[in-house]
Amino acid sequence: MANRVFSPADVARIVEHMNDAHSEDLVRYAEAYADVTEVEGARMTSIDAEGFDLEVEQEHATVAVRIEFDAPLDTVDEARGALVEMAMAARDAAER
Repeated sequence: MANRVFSPADVARIVEHMNDAHSEDLVRYAEAYADVTEVEGARMTSIDAEGFDLEVEQEHATVAVRIEFDAPLDTVDEARGALVEMAMAARDAAER
């Protein structure tokens, strides 16, 4: 499916922002939503209306992970809201 929601510039801006400012949240996304264990680091590589892709570093491997949104997004603002909501839920889960 074509990425009708996000322009290439939107994707680049979101990916850069997430990698620069929210690296800890990216690790928590991998742990909470992709059930990846022993995560040493994570980078967002892409985002679209359906979800986002991470490159997750473990001690002996780097794995590609796809995390789907609960529902397809219609706007860039919805992406921000979904990412914030997912980050807060993952933080809560990590604190338990």
